[in-house]
Amino acid sequence: MSALAMAPVYVWPILIPGLAILLWTVDGARRKALPLRSAFWRGFLFGFGYFIAGMFWLAYAFINRGPEYIPLIPFAVPALAALLAAFWGGAMASYALLAQRSEWRVLVFAVCLAVFEWLRGHLFGGLPWNLPAYAWPAGGAISQTASWFGVYGLSLLTLLVLVSPAVAVGPVLRMKRLMPAMAGAAILLILFSFGALRLQEPDPGVEPGVRLRIVHAAITQAEKWGANGALLARDRYLGLTAAPGLDEVTHVLWPEGALPIYMLEDGATLSLIGELFANDQILMSGISRRVGGLEDDETYYNSLAVLRYQGGAPRDVGLYDKTLLAPFGESIPLSGLLSAIGFSEFARLQYTPGDGPIVMDVPEAPPMMPLICYEGIFPGFVHAGTPRPSWLFNLSNDAWFGETSGPQQHVNQTRYRSIETGLPMIRSASRGVSGVIDAFGRMPVAIEPASEGAYDVDLPRPIAAPLYAFWGDWLFWIVNGFVIAGIILHRRKVVEKYLNFTR
Repeated sequence: MSALAMAPVYVWPILIPGLAILLWTVDGARRKALPLRSAFWRGFLFGFGYFIAGMFWLAYAFINRGPEYIPLIPFAVPALAALLAAFWGGAMASYALLAQRSEWRVLVFAVCLAVFEWLRGHLFGGLPWNLPAYAWPAGGAISQTASWFGVYGLSLLTLLVLVSPAVAVGPVLRMKRLMPAMAGAAILLILFSFGALRLQEPDPGVEPGVRLRIVHAAITQAEKWGANGALLARDRYLGLTAAPGLDEVTHVLWPEGALPIYMLEDGATLSLIGELFANDQILMSGISRRVGGLEDDETYYNSLAVLRYQGGAPRDVGLYDKTLLAPFGESIPLSGLLSAIGFSEFARLQYTPGDGPIVMDVPEAPPMMPLICYEGIFPGFVHAGTPRPSWLFNLSNDAWFGETSGPQQHVNQTRYRSIETGLPMIRSASRGVSGVIDAFGRMPVAIEPASEGAYDVDLPRPIAAPLYAFWGDWLFWIVNGFVIAGIILHRRKVVEKYLNFTR
């Protein structure tokens, strides 16, 4: 039930009973003969259900890849959920070890879970999907807190606010039990007030002389990879690109993997694109590319190509290779094991990661940082690019996940990068939510997954870099450090009191 707090439902109040039940359950584990083990398994099982319910849509990627991959679903999806749930188990074991028997143990609960959520977003490549902070829709008042503390800091505050009523429940109503819940309500009011004030800041306007055309083709994976799929996709994108008003556009944006071909090697496709473009028009498209001569030695990249057309001929003015690869989709964990059990072809088709995040100089536009697909869900990834760009370009292929909650969760999480950085974002997502995201995470232009057309939009200007853009997760760790130091100090006083008593 707690997974309903995430997009597209956003029933965040469901986390109040959900987290309360988890807290009470782990408190019960502390009375067992093996409390840490019991607490770990209770946290693990809660997390396993949470991630299965919240990320079931991953199964559609295997279905879309072909019927021969469907047998992997009962293994791959639960295995990923179990890996993520292990962090929740570790958080609850830490809580059982550190928490005191007082009403303020909710603070220890929130810190332990928030710290392990940070670890989940960084260890083993990281997958910070459906963090507690994402219960708040991006662009709303509460989400603006990420401009100070980032999503990990907002996750800590979210956990504290929503779990605090759990300790108010008891056979006798006592003011002492109500204090954490009252503090949680006060924190929530402060967060809402801060966000509401921030959203009253003046609109920074748009970049002059920049007009972007987002080409949104509602092509499914089955169509793209079916018979004559390459021609179908090419003709659809060319037809939509040629919609009236193209001569007023400076940049045309195609999503990740728009065409199921190696486009830079296809002279016919490049020539057809050139027939549409006037001099100096620029195409920014997601592509697959390969490097190497022999098939066994070829290296594959998921890339963004920036092509400037002059006289109908393309000139490569920018290339970015995706750095963070999606497990099972672009990189295959345990590929050797999969090859041994008969899935060698599945294990062989992997991309190679790029060299790292970059800021690209795009002709006729301010400097831009590309985010391919789920690179947009990693807060630290945006900060790794220097110098500061003026906008973000997130291109994605959400068609893998069908008409599920996956694409909606993806766009909500990506929008938080604009809040954290103060940078606008343009999003082009095949069968996902495309459009314009301003520097506050709001989406004044939102193109639904099933829509199709060419959408001409202006590029918003950035705002001054917020606190998180400078500090990153340091504020998050400072708060956690104070809590952990307080726990250690309290433990020390308890031990000293016990020793004095025994003397």
